[in-house]
Amino acid sequence: MNGYGIRRDLRICCITALALLLGLAAAAQDNAVQVTFSDKRDVDPVVSPDGKRLAFASNRTGDFCIYVVTFGEAGVVQLTQSAKDDHGPSWSPDGKKIIFSSRRTGHGDLYEMASDGSSGFLQITDRTDVEEWPSYGPKGGGLLFATAPYKRIQFKENMNIVVADSVSQANTPRLLTEGDEPRFSPDGTKVLFVSRRTKNKDIWVMNADGGLQTQLTNDPKDDESPCWSPDGKQIAFASARTGNFDIWVMNVDGGQVRQVTSTPANERQPCWSSDGHIYFTREASPTQSNIFRIPAP
Repeated sequence: MNGYGIRRDLRICCITALALLLGLAAAAQDNAVQVTFSDKRDVDPVVSPDGKRLAFASNRTGDFCIYVVTFGEAGVVQLTQSAKDDHGPSWSPDGKKIIFSSRRTGHGDLYEMASDGSSGFLQITDRTDVEEWPSYGPKGGGLLFATAPYKRIQFKENMNIVVADSVSQANTPRLLTEGDEPRFSPDGTKVLFVSRRTKNKDIWVMNADGGLQTQLTNDPKDDESPCWSPDGKQIAFASARTGNFDIWVMNVDGGQVRQVTSTPANERQPCWSSDGHIYFTREASPTQSNIFRIPAP
């Protein structure tokens, strides 16, 4: 084959490869379904255990408050109306309660409420520290969250992961390790979390008692917001390893890492639902984001 033929074949191969890559990116983008519609910031998505409702935080009416969407029904129900930010909702295993973090008392405490808004708010921590990212144990016993002295939060230093045996003991939790964004595994034996101990954010896993801490990701760019698949065999997380934040999935041992979103927008905070979808936050701008979903791989 002459030089012209080789160059022509190379151009054809390059064009074909580029078209394939563009097609995959377009498919990833077109595959996403928008779930919330706001010109402000909808964040912190978490789906109820039965897969029928979505709780999230939004500043669409001013400060961040907790909202719930029931799939298949029109409208959004606002559950909190605080003058200070409410964040990080999490469902109880039976779907009847939601726990969240609030700055309404100044620093940041944990509150519990009925998921249908039928009752008031029960303040379950009253400490000088900041408490964030709460979640119930899989069987309703135990409470997992991240905490740090208020001054450390101001300077964006590391937080600690703690656990209480019950909601009533949340003021006297046990220290597990340094880290943030903790989540129990579906069977309650493991905890996913984020740590900066290797200088940037990486995903780690440990036993529920804090033992056998294992690093799952080791990329120079930040990995954050890990969540379990319902069967506990896979982990979804957000990563900036390609230049902006996208949603990625890996096996529970950190193997077979694959990218599942690839748009120019930052996509964060994945939540894996029991009906086979991954919900996440997509940022249209620094002041606007909405919640989307894709079929889980």
